[in-house]
Amino acid sequence: MRNLVLSLLFFSLVVSRASGQEWYHTGDKAAEMVLSPLAPSGILDGCPKFRNLRDAQSYPDFDTRLKEVEEVPPEVLPLPTDDLDRAGLVEVLNTNLDYWNSKPVDFKILIGKDYYTASLMRLTVKKLLEIFSSGVSGEELRKTINAQFRIYRAAADNGSKEVVITGYYEAEIAVSRKRTDLEKYAIYLKPADLIKTTPDMGVDYDYGRLDENGKIIKHYSRQEIHEGRLDGKKLEIVWSAHPSQIMLAQIQGSAVLRFSDGATGLSRASGAVRGRDFLRAGFNGANGWPFRSVQRILMDCGEIPSMSFKDFISYLSSQPVDREERLVDLNPRFIFFGVMPKDSLPCGALGRTLTAGRSVAIDPKYIPLGLFGLLKSKRPVASPDGGLSGFKDFTRFIATHDTGSAIRGPGRLDLFWGSGPVAETEAGSMKAPGELYLFALK
Repeated sequence: MRNLVLSLLFFSLVVSRASGQEWYHTGDKAAEMVLSPLAPSGILDGCPKFRNLRDAQSYPDFDTRLKEVEEVPPEVLPLPTDDLDRAGLVEVLNTNLDYWNSKPVDFKILIGKDYYTASLMRLTVKKLLEIFSSGVSGEELRKTINAQFRIYRAAADNGSKEVVITGYYEAEIAVSRKRTDLEKYAIYLKPADLIKTTPDMGVDYDYGRLDENGKIIKHYSRQEIHEGRLDGKKLEIVWSAHPSQIMLAQIQGSAVLRFSDGATGLSRASGAVRGRDFLRAGFNGANGWPFRSVQRILMDCGEIPSMSFKDFISYLSSQPVDREERLVDLNPRFIFFGVMPKDSLPCGALGRTLTAGRSVAIDPKYIPLGLFGLLKSKRPVASPDGGLSGFKDFTRFIATHDTGSAIRGPGRLDLFWGSGPVAETEAGSMKAPGELYLFALK
């Protein structure tokens, strides 16, 4: 549903483990990198990983060997504290209940090695609502959960029993209503020939189109779209001066498209958002190509140091436009959007509104949608103006409401942070190990 993707591009963990340095950082190196002279435009041509990129179907943001979700004994569950308000907790449970109510009673999911029907999952949610409405907390809550629920743990296969947690948010980018010499990169509506693939089609990608012989193939790549393959189809919603800003919106899966107020126009150097009028856009299909993390490619090739995703987008935006386009074209995956009501909120793979701080994106091949669980990790903390002020430990209840093309395996999780400058900073700086526990009624 969301090319997350993403967002969020977890390669800094690889560097931190190799060097033994702290995983969390404030992005000072990134700021220096953005202000430094541009790297030679051909630096990637001499990189072995770049030369071999054409042979790679994907280039993920983080390498994680896969491991099945497994049931664990009750004593493994951490103390179920929660750092957010109760209203959001009830909201995600009601979202889950609405989802399971929409499923046939005999609809089945697999958690670990165990099958559960939609009927039992409805009972799971109702029991959780009953427990939380009672006000029980702390050790009593842990005893109650242990007594009435089976507990499953998701983990990467690295011996840590942890997951890799990143973040995503509703992006906000500067746009123009019309194409100009400056604003020449479009956000597109879904093409009429786009097809959502199904298992019986025998392909391993999510979207495609029919070729002249009626065979399903991938839709046009990002580079092909930049070369004009969608021109003349009247699919353009808005225009941007930055292909990296378009990619940002696509990785996040939703965006506020803010128009210039006309007084000073848009700044290509800063990508600053000005003006009050806006559109709201949400995910409405993809081109079927695999996700490739441009951030990790540049880091692996030695062009950039570890930095937050926000600083990485600033780095791309600082490049000459032809090089910026060349770099974002390294990620062939392209997302199409639909125009949403201005007062709407971002939706996830459930087709329902996401809850900031509690909705998470997972790989549905390993972790089903509509589950409720407990997440324990370390999170970034931003000041009201969006500046990063530090990190702190947290534990909270979450629900699996979304998916992402960069979220692969049971050891990966993407936490939705909401909208605005605080969400942007905290989502872009969220790269940490953590523990994920999922609940199902006994």
